[in-house]
Amino acid sequence: MNAWILNVAAFLLILMAFAGGPATASTLYVANAGDDAADGLTPQTALRTIRAAAERVREGDRVLLRRGDVFRESVEFETPRIEINAYGPHEADLPVVAGSVAVTGWRPHEDAIHVAETDADVGYLFVDGEFMTIARYPNEGWLRTVEWEERGEPRGRRGRPSGPTVLHCPALADHPRNADGYWEGATIRWRHHSWWYETRPVIAYDASGVLTLGDRSFRQQGPHSHERIGWGFFLDGKLEELDAPGQWYFDADEGRVYLWAPGDADPNELLVEGSARSTGLSVTDSVVKNVAFRHQADIGLRINGRSVVEGCRFEGIGRDATVSEGQAGGAALRAERETHNASVRHNLFRNNFNLGITWQADPEGPGSSVIERNVLENTGTFPGYGGSGAWHAVAVRIATGTNVHVQYNRIHGSGYAGILFGTDGNFAEYNLITNAMATLNDGGAIYTNCSRSTIRHNIIRDTRGGMESSGSWANISHGIWPEFLRDYRENVIEGNTVINSGADGIFLPNNFDCIVRDNVLYDNDRYQLLLTGMRDRHPDGSRQNHLITHNILYATDPGQNLLYFDPLHHYGTLKGNYYLHPYREDVIAEGRQWPGHGAHGSHTLEQWRTQHDWADEDPRTGVLRLQRGEEDPSEIFVNETEEPRVIELDGAYSDLEGRPVEGSIRLAPFSSVILLRAQQAP
Repeated sequence: MNAWILNVAAFLLILMAFAGGPATASTLYVANAGDDAADGLTPQTALRTIRAAAERVREGDRVLLRRGDVFRESVEFETPRIEINAYGPHEADLPVVAGSVAVTGWRPHEDAIHVAETDADVGYLFVDGEFMTIARYPNEGWLRTVEWEERGEPRGRRGRPSGPTVLHCPALADHPRNADGYWEGATIRWRHHSWWYETRPVIAYDASGVLTLGDRSFRQQGPHSHERIGWGFFLDGKLEELDAPGQWYFDADEGRVYLWAPGDADPNELLVEGSARSTGLSVTDSVVKNVAFRHQADIGLRINGRSVVEGCRFEGIGRDATVSEGQAGGAALRAERETHNASVRHNLFRNNFNLGITWQADPEGPGSSVIERNVLENTGTFPGYGGSGAWHAVAVRIATGTNVHVQYNRIHGSGYAGILFGTDGNFAEYNLITNAMATLNDGGAIYTNCSRSTIRHNIIRDTRGGMESSGSWANISHGIWPEFLRDYRENVIEGNTVINSGADGIFLPNNFDCIVRDNVLYDNDRYQLLLTGMRDRHPDGSRQNHLITHNILYATDPGQNLLYFDPLHHYGTLKGNYYLHPYREDVIAEGRQWPGHGAHGSHTLEQWRTQHDWADEDPRTGVLRLQRGEEDPSEIFVNETEEPRVIELDGAYSDLEGRPVEGSIRLAPFSSVILLRAQQAP
């Protein structure tokens, strides 16, 4: 009996300890009008700085920031398991953790330009929240390379040259202040290749239009002349080029900021902010809710461990990292090595210069993480800003980490990929992605460089490719692209809708054991589905062993194609796919490795099946046939929401096999259907 009593007493003590835990937690309040000498325990006795709260906070505590206040700080919380949130009237804006300093005390300089002093090392400048352009030449558009040479021997595993790059652009000789040495000290922002920009200093200039660049190239380029002609660049970072509203210049030696404000306004009447601090907040195993982050040079919020980020806003984060700084250049939110079982949801990412979300977690780490129901707008869409080299300007980048679920996000505008996976075993599901690849090329809205990715039920529209600053390079901006650099395998691509890509709907080169089924590939400029392999890696061919079934491939234009393959390889099992090209019967294209490389031929479905034992066992096609010049009557209806959707039809339609469809249609979440307007249907 005594033992039983002791056990009960011990159990009651444990219950009391758990019950007492939350009662011992404190709430610390922080407000601009506060005092770091106060106790911080009430709104009336709030602390003034987040740093003061970080020095006092204990595990289990809450730190509340006053809504509408701006905290110009960079703070690392060394105490884990805390919550950072907002307090105050809900109609007020979120509290802001700003990486910028306010620039004040403006005086006239010349014409409409004003000047002010600052102690900060200003990176980018914002006026009333609007991004200002560093004084540049030309003010709009691009200068073009005619030739360049990269001096010094390539070194390192990436083969980068050891010496400077010498770039030839005779058009520079037309500049009104052209002279030897004029561009020394300026910065070049150069589309060095299809899928990266480089930001590099100019160390010498010859008045014939020859620039010598400091630092070194991100990667040694090949010897082919077409790789060196026509790539776009502009030059900035010279006060003499400040000649238009919305431009500015920072003199680091003198600590002066020069600004021609929009509308010729007096900047003393505006909020002028210059990005200066590298990082906003850093937390571990913690919750961050309802906080805005803006203007950090590198990272808005850094998380580690089992953290939650919810209801936050990230704006204007990132910087123009140079080549030598490698992958620096900014991420609005960065998950570090020990991140696991984390949740990032219901946040807004807007107008960030490099990466929206980047995951750098241990790929062998425990658990799974979720990135869901976030809105990411215009990530890395400012050409030439935000970093040099590969894998920049991405909305959601899982560089390392596994079992990360990227789902139900809405991604509108990304300079490079919308979603990028760099390690095995991650998920992209139920996302809406529009206008990916807006400033770069040679990638995809969903781009993977790994095996065992699951890509399901995404809606992908208008992956057009950033060709404005491109040199001589094909538009190869795809909807979905699992890479070919290794023998990647076991990817699942299922139930996606890909519309109006600049290149292919799905590009599947040198992959193995993949499942590609129930996708709708519509109105993509080159091929709806492209299959190929690597002849240098598999000179005797490869058996890729895919299952490709029940996909719809529909071309809306005579110049579009349905399917491409390299006959050296065997692609596995194809069955029950729809092949719909209203203008042509030779809908299957054959070539050597890549389109345009070597012999090329076109086949009808019957010819294809006769000549290749892996060809579709049960190909299906529609009844629509058009002459060139006739308008394609197809229309695609899409449900981009999480709930079933009923769409009322304006008139009579038929399905792809000619069966009438009238009244309304019901679509499952993240699905689509192609119909033909009945007035032109057969």
